[in-house]
Amino acid sequence: MKYDVFISYSRKDTAVAERICDAFKRAGISYFIDGHGIGGGFEFPVVIAEAILGSSIILFLASKNSYESKFTNAELTFAFNEKPKNSILPYIIDGSTMPPALRFVFSSINWRTIESHPIDTVLVDDVLNLIGRQRQVKSAQTDISRP
Repeated sequence: MKYDVFISYSRKDTAVAERICDAFKRAGISYFIDGHGIGGGFEFPVVIAEAILGSSIILFLASKNSYESKFTNAELTFAFNEKPKNSILPYIIDGSTMPPALRFVFSSINWRTIESHPIDTVLVDDVLNLIGRQRQVKSAQTDISRP
């Protein structure tokens, strides 16, 4: 399946990830997130690799928790090696300082922070821009009834 966004995050940051998923739903952005674990009978690495390869961009929810997660580090390494460099968007969600190795990897990428780049406005607009779409503006419909 093709997704607009693969969300790489630590399960310890589920509350923020869910807020982002809700904002993406409202904006019509499709995404893959392993929020409930990979179902029985599926091979975890295969599912994750296919989702990364099948996504236009990778949103890395950068946090102290994700820096310490072997899974997010594996996802980032795979994405960095397999995807175009402009397809990874680091988004710092807890005010933590990114470790030196990640700062080096992302040195040419303009990353965002949740404090100065809110989810519902800046992050959604950034993602839409990266996938080549614009925010849908809902027009008010007028109900004209005739007697």
